[in-house]
Amino acid sequence: DETRSFQVPSTVIMTTNEITTPRTKRRLQLAETCTSVESTIVEQKRMQARERMAAKRAAATPEEAERQRILARERSAARRAALTQEKAEKQRTLARDRSATRRALLTPEEVEQRRATIREIHAARRAALTPKEVEQQRALAVDRSMAKRATATPIEAEEQRVLARERSATRRAARVSDEAKQQQTVAYKTTRLQKTVKQK
Repeated sequence: DETRSFQVPSTVIMTTNEITTPRTKRRLQLAETCTSVESTIVEQKRMQARERMAAKRAAATPEEAERQRILARERSAARRAALTQEKAEKQRTLARDRSATRRALLTPEEVEQRRATIREIHAARRAALTPKEVEQQRALAVDRSMAKRATATPIEAEEQRVLARERSATRRAARVSDEAKQQQTVAYKTTRLQKTVKQK
């Protein structure tokens, strides 16, 4: 009786044996391959969509680009307006977490590279604008800043101030570095010139 109570049922033995059969192994491998292929296809489609969007943006005239940006802002505003206060706060928290994670993974060089790229993009956009469009952009920027400040929580406001201070410090450091390099170059050229004069 004691030995019977410790016996494993035959169905369990069959199931265990089935898992180790070549057919089941092939089935599992096929399922894994299918999942891998599906995820690859999804990622490829995403990349293609991103490339199409990038191509559209590159081919768009400044007017079309601005229209697209306005439409995107309106869609975002409509989505935000449809959210409850709790959901909106949750969305903001998630966005902050994602941004913080991305920033944490970047090296200081990559951070500076990104900032430089963004500055170049903004400069190129500004250069392509007419005086009237520049004025419109300024007005929109002021409106956005006011709206952000009005809806920001105390924590968000403090985060924004900290980020602004960090950006200012980085800009100052870059400016000081450039000035130091210029001074070194001038000093080097002056020394070379003095040596040349003495040799003559």
